[in-house]
Amino acid sequence: MHSRLLRRALAVACLLAPLSAVAHSSNAYSSDSNLNYRNSDWMAALDGAKRVRQLSVPGTHDSLSFYGGDIVRTQSLPLRTQLEAGIRAFDVRARHIDNVFAIHHGPVYQHTMFGDVLDAMVAFLAQHPGETLLVRVKPEHTEQNVSRSFEATFTEYNARYSGYIWQPTGQDPLLDEVRGKIVILQNFAGATYGLDYSGSFDTQDAYNLSSNWDLYGKWEKVKAQVWRANGRGHSSINFLSGSGGSFPYFVASGHSSPQTGAPRLLTGRTTPGWKSSYPDFPRVGCFIGICSIAFEGTNDLTRNLLDAQRGKLGHVGIVFADFPGAGLIDAIIRVNQVR
Repeated sequence: MHSRLLRRALAVACLLAPLSAVAHSSNAYSSDSNLNYRNSDWMAALDGAKRVRQLSVPGTHDSLSFYGGDIVRTQSLPLRTQLEAGIRAFDVRARHIDNVFAIHHGPVYQHTMFGDVLDAMVAFLAQHPGETLLVRVKPEHTEQNVSRSFEATFTEYNARYSGYIWQPTGQDPLLDEVRGKIVILQNFAGATYGLDYSGSFDTQDAYNLSSNWDLYGKWEKVKAQVWRANGRGHSSINFLSGSGGSFPYFVASGHSSPQTGAPRLLTGRTTPGWKSSYPDFPRVGCFIGICSIAFEGTNDLTRNLLDAQRGKLGHVGIVFADFPGAGLIDAIIRVNQVR
């Protein structure tokens, strides 16, 4: 009788496996336009003698990508809200058009210009001079109607905002040297305008997932980079983001839809039959010893790891995320408190 019930339960679990699990809400992922969390001055409390490369910094991937649908959209928090929540690293993709920079994600214009981004950052720094902002500048999509190089156009922005853009004196500045400044993470050719993005950082950016089932492999790369950054203690960039055969919101959350409290998707595997599969993914919907294995997003998995290692990790570097929630942001900032 017991074996018959077990077989029946297993059959039911297998039938349900492709469906969504119950609603899931966490503080590591948010697709809302606001957060019940502010941490506007966390850098001001740090020792100014620390090197910028030694800091653990929450960041956003494709920081201004709000338009274009689920395959393109990577953020929900307006720039000012990101700043007030403690985000200090920004991934800014600039299309060179009409000799100015328009913010794009691939071919999709994000309804803002580079000058608008800098204006918002300067306004924030004027109110919070103990902070510094790390801004990756990367050419995006095709150039159109230009008469000069990307670098030549950047120099105009650099001159216009020179009071707030750090003018490099080396590649390893102290925090005190860059307080109240924007530090360019330079991802374009030319003279030196900031820190060399491509040559100076150990970067994990395995962004291409062919399907949802590549999510665990992406997580393994993220986790390995966390340990690698801690071992080196400096100059690390870790992208939690991914897309391609998966939507960015799914990679960040494991959810069946973008909503903050949407259900997780299930992997189609159950325990005990696949008890060794996806060990960091949650087991849900357990019934008489049989559990479904659900997907878990990189935001939650990273927050879980940082919380579990609280007081032990001394460095995680710049962590770029899609749809970060307060719990993820806070967990990254707390790493700076380890002595």
